[in-house]
Amino acid sequence: MTNFEDEITLNNIHFAYQLEAGRFTFVSDQILRSFNLSFDDFSTEGILQQIYPEDLIKIKESYFRLLKDEFSGVVKFKLGKEDAQRWYSVTPFLSDTKKKGKIIFGSFYEITAEVDNVTSIAKYANKKNSILHMLAHDLRGPLNIARSLVISLDREITDANVLERTRYISTIIEQSISLITDLVSREFLDTLEASLVRRNIDVVLKLREYLEECRLSSQTAARNFSLLSDQKQLFADLDEAKFMQIMNNFVSNSLKFTQAGGSIIVKVEDHGDTFRLIFQDDGIGIPKHLLPKVFDKFTTASRPGLEGEPTIGLGLSIVKIIVQWHDGRIWCESEEGKGTSFFIEFPKKSAKTIV
Repeated sequence: MTNFEDEITLNNIHFAYQLEAGRFTFVSDQILRSFNLSFDDFSTEGILQQIYPEDLIKIKESYFRLLKDEFSGVVKFKLGKEDAQRWYSVTPFLSDTKKKGKIIFGSFYEITAEVDNVTSIAKYANKKNSILHMLAHDLRGPLNIARSLVISLDREITDANVLERTRYISTIIEQSISLITDLVSREFLDTLEASLVRRNIDVVLKLREYLEECRLSSQTAARNFSLLSDQKQLFADLDEAKFMQIMNNFVSNSLKFTQAGGSIIVKVEDHGDTFRLIFQDDGIGIPKHLLPKVFDKFTTASRPGLEGEPTIGLGLSIVKIIVQWHDGRIWCESEEGKGTSFFIEFPKKSAKTIV
């Protein structure tokens, strides 16, 4: 540890907390304005009351790591009301000064714009993915019908010129269906290749936003989407892009194997240190003998959808990999003619430090 004589003269230091005295000896005006407190009123009790509970956990973890002389990295937290949140970052470190003993120094910056930017990008990426999968389903149906009609016409046409044209139309339809399948498959596999980047996200909020996009397409998809949660908010350390890819996969599967007018339900259950997601539909179900194989790579349990949607048997195996990367577990229950339920259980906190 580096020794400092006077913490106030340090560059980029916005606060100093003396451990033995249990008080702040220096707080910048920027911090005082952010917490709307005077220096005399600035105390650990006063500031902790303004920080969101889920962020307090990270701050406490950082504090205890500092006491062990470990660098805790950047800690991000938010202040304010739910409709007017401000985000801040703190980088604390511990120093053993000659005159005042151990002191926690730290830099403090507002990062609201940065967080809003990242959140906005993630939101529109999720929106893009949900629309992509819904459109893929909506387009496959009419194209498959058109393909069947062209095949039927081929059997009745005797004029060679007309037959050549209908077969050309059939080729265009086949290429369009292949393009849709390839686009969705590539988007899924590209997400898998990216490194796992976890951050603390509100699972209920992300699911609500995703399913809202599904509901906007429900008129053409002809399915009913519902979200049931025993908590208004539920925070967990997850890779948002990969988490939403799980949603894309399960919703796509439900669309393929649920009749028009059917229901697709996502449930969120809080189990303390873990939480459980249940993806449920009232579709055709999975035959009992195929259930043990549904998570296998290139599984023999893969089947075309009700409207002929193709599959390469990779989707659920990739979902299982993503779940395992998050230290979670996944299983399936199904009954033919009554529907299918997929269960995923995740720990709320990552075993690794989130920066």
